[in-house]
Amino acid sequence: LTIKNSACFEHIWVSTDDKRIAIEAEKYGAIVHHRPEKFARDDTPSIDAIQEFLNGHATIHDFALFQCTSVFLKSKYIQEAVHKYKSHDCVFAAKRSHYLRWKVMDDSLVPAEFNLEARPRRQDWKGDIVETGMFYFSNRQLVQSGLLQNNRCSIVEIDAKDGLEIDTNHDLTLAKYILSSQTKTDL
Repeated sequence: LTIKNSACFEHIWVSTDDKRIAIEAEKYGAIVHHRPEKFARDDTPSIDAIQEFLNGHATIHDFALFQCTSVFLKSKYIQEAVHKYKSHDCVFAAKRSHYLRWKVMDDSLVPAEFNLEARPRRQDWKGDIVETGMFYFSNRQLVQSGLLQNNRCSIVEIDAKDGLEIDTNHDLTLAKYILSSQTKTDL
């Protein structure tokens, strides 16, 4: 409903191999793309599923992919992405991370992106930009070259609290807790 309520799209498609999801999608006015099972597996890269979709719909040149695992999508993020997409090849959702990252190099633990002698205070730096997976706006030409993004992208910076992706049962429990605390109800 958030995508529909954003009033940004002429058509909303749901790509699925699940009959129950297809029925729900049609109930809310979406057009269903019946995705072949080989492109609907948990380990199928998004780019492969997008290529399969575009191959079946030659008139679609620009698209937005919204991940159903990102449940805190907001209309304002979609509207900002649509606006930015007018002047960029691609737009995606990202959030700020203020964690100091480390990596292992030659069996030694070293800072990934900071100097130990000038260690930043987390509240004093802008942080890293981290892709969330919430959505991607892109085009057929990029996807046909095997890419979803290039160096002419822009981001929509979402609130960190909205960046939760449901990939595990723990994530689902956390999302339910967040929603119930916002609505003051039990789910």
